[in-house]
Amino acid sequence: MSYLKRLSHIIFKTNLPKTLWLNFKMLPFKQARKLPIYIYGRMQFRNLSGKIILDADKISSGMIKVGKHDFYIATAVQRTQWNIAGTMIFKGPIKFLQGSYILVAGNATLEIGGDEGVFGTNLRIFCFDHIVLGKNVRMAWDGQIMDSSFHYIELQQKDNLVKPLTKPIVIGNNVWIGNRTTISKGTVLPDYTIVASNSMVNKDFSALGPDCMLAGAPAIHKASGCHRIFDTQRERELDKQFNYTRTHL
Repeated sequence: MSYLKRLSHIIFKTNLPKTLWLNFKMLPFKQARKLPIYIYGRMQFRNLSGKIILDADKISSGMIKVGKHDFYIATAVQRTQWNIAGTMIFKGPIKFLQGSYILVAGNATLEIGGDEGVFGTNLRIFCFDHIVLGKNVRMAWDGQIMDSSFHYIELQQKDNLVKPLTKPIVIGNNVWIGNRTTISKGTVLPDYTIVASNSMVNKDFSALGPDCMLAGAPAIHKASGCHRIFDTQRERELDKQFNYTRTHL
């Protein structure tokens, strides 16, 4: 994108006041002046007392897009809300569509690998401990990622044992997560995992290795040796082969 087109896009397409505020509030000046984070539409900053760190090889204008109306289902929840009291780390380009709610509590860390990852509309991320999202993670609409169970449970048959509320989440690279799926505390997903729609994942599946499919509530192993095709050129070729018309939802 040329400089003039980029400038026009920033002025007329983004939420310019919120874009300027977030960049210059949360980033060092040398990074902020490049406007690496674009804000679109309605945005509420509930708390910006924490830190946003850009840990990418190249920092470019608009590498992080927040609240953009794009493909995937548009929902009634179109206002984006971020509450960053802890540390949020971006390691590459990423896109959050409309209506995301992200909470990073104090002393918590949310790491996002980037590499053109996409999170669909109405996303919820609640980070109270440590969540690591790998490169090119794709999560469809109405998904949620939570590393806390929020309320204590006392196990009377185990001498009134009370377990901790939080446990880290680690999601590998090139993972595809279907719509209305919940990723709960303690989840570990290997590279190229597919999680079917309406699943609830709450275990460490790293022993399965890459290229596996999970489904169910709670999720169980359904298949191995399969992964989503991310290459857009190959997608177009397959669309022609199967006579499929690809369009925005």
